[in-house]
Amino acid sequence: MRGLTALLLCLALASCAGQAPPEDSVTRTQTAGPASSDTSAPSVPAPVPPSSAPLLTTPSRAGEPGVTTVRGTVSAGVESGCLILTTDGEQYLLLGADPAIAVAGAVVEVSGRADPGAMTTCQQGTPFHVTRTQRG
Repeated sequence: MRGLTALLLCLALASCAGQAPPEDSVTRTQTAGPASSDTSAPSVPAPVPPSSAPLLTTPSRAGEPGVTTVRGTVSAGVESGCLILTTDGEQYLLLGADPAIAVAGAVVEVSGRADPGAMTTCQQGTPFHVTRTQRG
């Protein structure tokens, strides 16, 4: 009896394999263009473009738009494993800096992007995603 039940289950699943999913389970996307008379498609909000405003006031010398370069002295943060770059009155939490160069006491120049909203376990400095590290 078990063999017959398993066989019937396999046949039922195999018969469903070639069918399209029900219309309500299909995800639709809407492209920008002339208005369509099709009202059955759900409205999809347009993506929000990232802000083009620079996150730091220091001018970029890295050649990429949105990339900022800052120079300062590295120190250990209040939490273990956190590195802080102190510039003229600002503190940045270095995320992804080269550990061979960015050591406590070193003067370095880093390029990257500030991310004030990033969640970290460090309790100080503006998070800064480093893309280039060099001795300053």
